[in-house]
Amino acid sequence: MSNILTIISEYNPFHYGHLYHMKKSQELISADYKVTIISGNFVQRGEPSIVNKWEKTKIALSSGFDMVIELPCIYSISSAENFANGAIKIANQINTSHLSFGSECGNIDSLEKVLSLISENQNEYDKKIKEKLAEGNSYPKAQEIVIDELFKNDVEKICLPNNILGLEYLKSIKNTNSSITPITVKRSSKYISSSKIRAFLRKNDISELKKLKVIPENSYSIISNNIDCGHYINSLKEYEKEIIYTLRKMSLEDLKNIPDIPDNLLSKFKSVSDSCNSVEKLIQSLKNKSITQARIQRILLYILLGITKQDMEMSKNVTPYIRVLGTTTKGKKLLSSISASSPNLITSVKSFEDNCKDKKLLRMLEIDKFATDVYTLAYKKDSQSHLDYTTKLIEKI
Repeated sequence: MSNILTIISEYNPFHYGHLYHMKKSQELISADYKVTIISGNFVQRGEPSIVNKWEKTKIALSSGFDMVIELPCIYSISSAENFANGAIKIANQINTSHLSFGSECGNIDSLEKVLSLISENQNEYDKKIKEKLAEGNSYPKAQEIVIDELFKNDVEKICLPNNILGLEYLKSIKNTNSSITPITVKRSSKYISSSKIRAFLRKNDISELKKLKVIPENSYSIISNNIDCGHYINSLKEYEKEIIYTLRKMSLEDLKNIPDIPDNLLSKFKSVSDSCNSVEKLIQSLKNKSITQARIQRILLYILLGITKQDMEMSKNVTPYIRVLGTTTKGKKLLSSISASSPNLITSVKSFEDNCKDKKLLRMLEIDKFATDVYTLAYKKDSQSHLDYTTKLIEKI
């Protein structure tokens, strides 16, 4: 059986740290195939991707991956738990042998130990999480406090963003009875993060980024071309009129059907939208100790994309399709293998829709298609809809 290395990422944008992670992972396991499952046009921080999913696919393939699979939008803009769960369910279907993720600790045993400690103390852990949430803490903060209180003598400095996401991957591997072997690569301070690169790009010309030598030439070239053709999205601000318009149109009953809005903030979401016309002001007015900016931004995307609580629950209880965005010549062999074993492989959206009888999967795909149509609204030039039908599978020789 082939060794299949899978990496789950946003690549927003792909930088030298990502390249290091992929190469280091390959050194560790000598994979036959390297696959990445990527967030599409919107990402987990509740923001648009700076370039669309097909452009990210071109970058990933030219960087050494053999196949790029899209993480359905509903997972890519979910909480860390559902994000990880959706991605792992896809990784299981393509017979991933090894999942690699970056972490601050760089030690899989430490992460496994924390997961085991939580499992062994699940009732007390859950009780304390509820207590910290009731005190007004956000979920990530509550998690940090409780892990520190319960397990400080056993683990130190584990509550960092990539460690926490790693724990979610490990939990999903366990919960799905997966045969995947997880590995982790320690994140290096040598590489500038994606968030810092995006912040730099918002204030500077991309040519200035080239001088810093923080992203590979292939990534720079594709991003630069997208800026030139007007297909580059800076931030959620690009959709602020659409978001505020939709919010103003909604009733309180409508808002009750949007995932993740705390009950005590329902009225505030409505009243704030009625008194401002800036997404920045909207976020600042809603943000407090109990709700992070990323969570608010994800909620705004649910509102913008029409994602309901029923949609979110569906995503937690279904095995998603495998939407392949691109492949190399080598990757086509893996594609054939997946095709033979999975009835829910998508290389053509139209063909899948014509043959799929699963209403839940069709609803998930409907969200993906609408997300693309909304995403292109922010293009400066040549904004088009229906790209999920008209864009062909990316192939690299």
